[in-house]
Amino acid sequence: SMNWTTLKRWAPLIMIILNSVGVAGVLLGFGETILQFTALNLLINGVLAAWLDWDSRSRLWVYAALGGWLVECFGVHTGWLFGAYHYGHGLGLQVAEVPLILGALWFVTLMGFGHWGGRWLLRFRLGTKAHKVGTAIVAATLMMGLDAFIEPVAIQSGWWEWAQGDVPWTNYASWWAIAFLFHLVPRQSTESKGTGILVLIFASFFILLNVFPWTV
Repeated sequence: SMNWTTLKRWAPLIMIILNSVGVAGVLLGFGETILQFTALNLLINGVLAAWLDWDSRSRLWVYAALGGWLVECFGVHTGWLFGAYHYGHGLGLQVAEVPLILGALWFVTLMGFGHWGGRWLLRFRLGTKAHKVGTAIVAATLMMGLDAFIEPVAIQSGWWEWAQGDVPWTNYASWWAIAFLFHLVPRQSTESKGTGILVLIFASFFILLNVFPWTV
């Protein structure tokens, strides 16, 4: 119906407003209150992004979300992959000591960076295989870069904590490897505008919180 179409058109703006209010609130000293809504914000944004791209690829999103969450489960309980860490209570409902909302974060970052990596590489007119591997390399590198900005915010917010205090290099290496492997999964297209928009918004959110001082 017309109403849904109109709302869909407004979805990117809603995402921008939600995250702008979040950043402004944290930087103005309301971090303790604002950051309690992190999981809800991730959920609303994730749903809007998925809705914008709703089509036959939705199975892939489930795979990205569930796969990412299971990887976190494995990481938390073994200490392998990322290093020894555990989650605080800032990211909402947990199952097996892992916040469920992390599935949304993996889904948005995997699909979003795949979108931009795939688009950027089109200019080089690579063969299908080379384009696929190239997209995987670019997307994985962007994901690892974003994680470098997420980590300080997550630690300061109490979302998770590393056993040794500092973030181990294995964390970044694992993010890269997992993202790279995900993008080698067969699919027809890396187009994913909704998550593409959202991952840029998220990147801005975390970069700003790294640049400007704030407290919880």
